[in-house]
Amino acid sequence: MGINAQIELAKEHLLEEVNRVFEDLWLQIQNQGESEQPFERREVVYPLTVNPATFRKKTPICLLIDEKRIVTPTWKKVFEVLVLRCIEDNRKHNALMQLRNEILGRERVLLSDNSEGMRRPFKISDGLYAETHYDTESLMRILLHRILGEVDFDYSGISVVVRR
Repeated sequence: MGINAQIELAKEHLLEEVNRVFEDLWLQIQNQGESEQPFERREVVYPLTVNPATFRKKTPICLLIDEKRIVTPTWKKVFEVLVLRCIEDNRKHNALMQLRNEILGRERVLLSDNSEGMRRPFKISDGLYAETHYDTESLMRILLHRILGEVDFDYSGISVVVRR
């Protein structure tokens, strides 16, 4: 990854964090005079089996996996955590390797053996890259149905926590 790409990625992460801080401050201003809401009331939990359109215009907080909270402040981070969890199983990793350059989007390959032609590649492992330059709904649909579904990764027990 070149220095310009690293700068853009850092800028993107900083802007997301700034937006989250201001959103929390805005919630505090709106709730002024009321007793402070418990954090859990500002969270909504969705199983990953819901329609990916459900995630549109929502901000993830974390994934709930085996009763553990794994912080995922962006949808790209949700993508990363789930894909990396999937490839912990060597059979699933090998299956994804076999799918390289086979799973195609409208304009770009979704899984590839290299990052060429991808707008926002994510390196899953050596020789395995995924395109992540999509809106929330598309990214989750691609992840759950076109990638994890193709290798029979069971995500039915995993939930995502989003901001209310």
